[in-house]
Amino acid sequence: MGLACRLSALGLLLSALLVCTRSQDRESVFAIVGEDFTFSPKVNGTIREITWMKNKDKAAEWEQDAKSPVYYYSLAERGVLETSSGNLTIKKLNIGDAAEYEAQVLPVGVDQLQYTKFVLAVLDPPPPSVLNCSITNGQIRISCEIQFSKDVRYSWYRDDRKIDANSPVLELKGNVNPSEKVLCVREVSKTKINNSISLSTCIPENPESLSRGRAGLIAFFVIIIILLLFMGALVVLWKRGLLSNILDQIPTKHSAVYKSEEQHLTDDDRFPEESGQKEEEKKNSKESLSMNQADNSSNQEKTEEKKKSKETLSTNQDDNSSNQENPDYENISGGNQEPEEKKNSKESLSMSQADHSFNQEKTDLKLESETD
Repeated sequence: MGLACRLSALGLLLSALLVCTRSQDRESVFAIVGEDFTFSPKVNGTIREITWMKNKDKAAEWEQDAKSPVYYYSLAERGVLETSSGNLTIKKLNIGDAAEYEAQVLPVGVDQLQYTKFVLAVLDPPPPSVLNCSITNGQIRISCEIQFSKDVRYSWYRDDRKIDANSPVLELKGNVNPSEKVLCVREVSKTKINNSISLSTCIPENPESLSRGRAGLIAFFVIIIILLLFMGALVVLWKRGLLSNILDQIPTKHSAVYKSEEQHLTDDDRFPEESGQKEEEKKNSKESLSMNQADNSSNQEKTEEKKKSKETLSTNQDDNSSNQENPDYENISGGNQEPEEKKNSKESLSMSQADHSFNQEKTDLKLESETD
């Protein structure tokens, strides 16, 4: 009986020691809202069963015979459990994920569970900030420090070249190129905050150039104000109908010169092309009139010739009749006179016909010129 009591007391002592060691094996971690966080438990051996607890409630579990893990509550869509390592990942953390998580692992060939605890704190992102630049003793001093409850890691880059400085303040010595840029990267958990600044903003400008720039800006704004006032006055006059009256009363140089020249100009001066056309038409009409007169005179001459030819024909006929009555005359002059008279009559007829055709051509030309 005494030995049994001693063994039972020893078992209670060992269980108490296990409870103490279990309560002491706890790790405090933190993450930023929106990040993905992974818990990594301590495992000795190959996992046969694993269960994750969140504030004493099941969050995820897996057994060796099961195909895939089972998730509970908020981890049903955001939890990922790796069965080989026992790691539990929560995606896109929110404030409600802050809690105490415990991993209960049962390895193969072991009948005792292995416990690992984590206390997760979910924090809001760091506040935004800008880089501050100043010059002390000829050195450029740039600061990108932020106030945060957890540790912040700093890294610097100068024109994409990393600078070995894990400090919230960077000091640049010697001459620098104003066109260069300096980048500060701040890391809190897995969140990175980047800010850059140009060295030209750190180098002070010449006071004279500053005064000139200010004077130019002032003059620019004054001109803009005057233009706005002038446009406003024009709009007011236009709405009241006074702008058109003012424009009508203002004589322009172009209108005055045009009116004075218009008073002294004739129709021929205003339209030189039409006057030239009219002069050509007058010349053509004069030429046509002169041709008509010549044609008329030629026609009169030809009519007179026709009359003369007719008279000769009539006289010839009278002579023939008289010759017929006198037989002796026929025998004497019959063989010589008659053929000459016939020739003369034929020539006169051909000339009269030619003159008639010529007159027709002249009349056709007159009609064409009058129509043109």
